[in-house]
Amino acid sequence: MIALLAFLLECAAVAATVGVLASLLVRGAFMLPWPASRLRPAFRADGAFVLGTLPAVVALAVVAAAAAPSLSAVLGWSHDHCGSHGHHLHLCILHSSGLRPVLAVVGAVALATFIFRAGALVWRVMRTRARLAALEALGSTRPGTFPVVAVPGAPRLCHAAGVRHRRILLSASVEEVLASSELSGALAHEEAHLRRRDPLAALLLSLAGLFVPPPLARVFLSAYQTAAEEACDVEAVLAVGDGTVVAEALVKMAALQRRASTVAGVPAFGKLALEQRVRQLLEGEARPAAPSRALLSAACAGAGVLTLALVHTAFLHHAVETALHFFS
Repeated sequence: MIALLAFLLECAAVAATVGVLASLLVRGAFMLPWPASRLRPAFRADGAFVLGTLPAVVALAVVAAAAAPSLSAVLGWSHDHCGSHGHHLHLCILHSSGLRPVLAVVGAVALATFIFRAGALVWRVMRTRARLAALEALGSTRPGTFPVVAVPGAPRLCHAAGVRHRRILLSASVEEVLASSELSGALAHEEAHLRRRDPLAALLLSLAGLFVPPPLARVFLSAYQTAAEEACDVEAVLAVGDGTVVAEALVKMAALQRRASTVAGVPAFGKLALEQRVRQLLEGEARPAAPSRALLSAACAGAGVLTLALVHTAFLHHAVETALHFFS
């Protein structure tokens, strides 16, 4: 039991340390003077998603590689290797060389923080689903490529929602305020969110954010959402043929939604980086939209990092044990 507890706390300490260090490096990458103006928003969104999920992927890969020899011995796939390097701390589920106080504190704090933040995320997701279900029960569904749920009453909604069941929530009051061309632009924007699967991407970034400090997790999520909003603005301009129309719709919706909260996986139309987006719509010229490859790119990057870690399992295992022994 003591060996198991030591193993869990040591793994938690490793995951937290690697996650923090990797997130600081990613934050530095965000601050570099990239030629963002030359890149399409869809490409910037893809890059922001890959970078935002990278710290979690690296942390999990390092922990998996470091714990692999011990777990392999437990499953009978290999021999117990600890006897060959008894000169330093063991990261092992079979036996422990003694849990150091520093590792115990760091691991306990990391594990407790992770559980608390994971519970808060689950609660937010469940609350969002309940709110969406309540709104949809009041409205009526219009068929289309993505169903539009017309919600009666005062809520100023124009939201893309759903990870599996993708749909758009639209308030009847919004239809009364926006002109037909502006409404078409707003709906085209939300349809672009659903084609890009931005609600799923936002959820995955939130999960990846559990492995990094909360301020940095918010930075990574905001960077992705801002670029995704600009990418969907491009889709809206291509749909209505006039950036001024989309800009006017953004301003009107922003005025309506000043006190509205986010009830879906992506920000409401007109809620994020309004000034920057309006300026780009008025000054820029519409270019062909680019499909989102964020999920595929992140999957490939994650598979590559995990494969690299498992190929070098022996090296990483020894390096982690040595580092834990030295710093504790």
